[in-house]
Amino acid sequence: MKKIITIEALSKLREREKNKKIILAHGTYDFFHYGHYKHLLKSRDKADVLVVSLTADKFVRKGPGRPIYNEKQRSEIISALDFVDYVVIANSLSGIEAIKSLKPDFYSKGIEYKNKKNDFTKKILAEEKILKKFGGEVFYTNELVLSASNLVNSINLEENSVKNKFLKQFKKNTRFDYIYKNFNKINKKKILIIGDSILDEYIFTKALAKSPKEEIISVKEEKKKLYLGGILATAKHISNFVNKPTLLTILGNDLKEKDFIQKNFKNKCKIIFFKNKYAKSVVKTRYLDSSNKKLFQSNQISFDCIDKILEKKIFTYLNKHLSKFDLVVVNDFGHGLLTKKLRRLIEKKSKKLSVNVQSNSANLGYNFFYKYKKCDYLTMDEPEARMAVNERFGTTKKLFEKILKKIKAKTVAITYGANGTKLFTNKKFVEVPALTSKAIDTLGAGDAFFAISSIYFLADKNTKNIAFVGNVSGALKIQYIGHEKYLEPDSFFPYVKSLLS
Repeated sequence: MKKIITIEALSKLREREKNKKIILAHGTYDFFHYGHYKHLLKSRDKADVLVVSLTADKFVRKGPGRPIYNEKQRSEIISALDFVDYVVIANSLSGIEAIKSLKPDFYSKGIEYKNKKNDFTKKILAEEKILKKFGGEVFYTNELVLSASNLVNSINLEENSVKNKFLKQFKKNTRFDYIYKNFNKINKKKILIIGDSILDEYIFTKALAKSPKEEIISVKEEKKKLYLGGILATAKHISNFVNKPTLLTILGNDLKEKDFIQKNFKNKCKIIFFKNKYAKSVVKTRYLDSSNKKLFQSNQISFDCIDKILEKKIFTYLNKHLSKFDLVVVNDFGHGLLTKKLRRLIEKKSKKLSVNVQSNSANLGYNFFYKYKKCDYLTMDEPEARMAVNERFGTTKKLFEKILKKIKAKTVAITYGANGTKLFTNKKFVEVPALTSKAIDTLGAGDAFFAISSIYFLADKNTKNIAFVGNVSGALKIQYIGHEKYLEPDSFFPYVKSLLS
């Protein structure tokens, strides 16, 4: 245990061992295996002192359920190796923090990292740049290459679950490189995102004693968090995968949330704000107990459509600019922005149109997908689909048939929550199971599915791949409270790679 030191202690270690050669090996080292052992052993042969830095739990990006061993357990396993001199937990996504503190003579990586093109994270290039500043060099060990994710998947696939059966077959035809290259193709596409802005306020509370006079819930407010919701969440997801998309949305009469929204986007999205002077911005407030279970919700919301003057302003902008975009993404929350006149224009002038129409407590029974007459890609969840076509118990085939009688859509995806996704195109449908059963908060999972599968739809017509990408997005989204985090390449691609290892 004396081998386990802090990041801060690395600089002192360098000073103390200034006459010795030090090598640093950085990684997750989750599910420690024979390949890890040989890599570290070879690293130790290169220098006098071997320091191993581990990625802290909160920075591990291999998807739900990983790491298998927490950072304390991983550090204890590696410190038990007699040829390892020191172990440190790094609070970052890469080895840069440890390199800066230690200034090692060598930085050890497996031979599989030598071809920089294979490193989609670009971390090796950044690490090597910092290393050279201190006169260090990268040392590649040419030992047996094994993948922890591959080993974990091999063990898991022995379980005869729907998910594992799917992955076993899916990996035979789809490689990580193929999906990654398709995302690179859409990075510079021009995307327009349209919809209602919603601000999600979460109020975390602590339960108090029962009121002696009334049968009501009594709580003490502990803290508040404000998140980007509605179309803002959709745009936030997309802006992390596409270079500067454009967002068109409306805010309330005082525009007071404008600065908060722009600050959260950090100039990664061009935002066209329109002011609805007859209403306040939509705010949905949820109260949670100490275990983060939702107690109830209150809404600041208008039931009216935008006025004719505002509609004309938006129509003028769209009429001029719609044809410039490769894809128009419409997330219709039914809060007044997307009038019939605007919908018809969007359908007419969009090169490619992706549509999601949502039912919520404020519009239940009044906001269905067939508000739109046609689109290229349509998504909804199962309850929304069944309510819209009045098909409570019918088969999936019957459901899709009724949907396509109401809208001309080339591809339709229906999400079934824990039961995955079914996607229909060219008179055929495919099923892709949910990729995790572990959920912290399901809010926004459908928006994440819609956002990422919509842009991926531009690059790949394989329906199974589209549904898979969407389900990856949903699985990652439900690991966080509300819109605490949005989908990012740093978590998305490592999870895809771990699933396809």
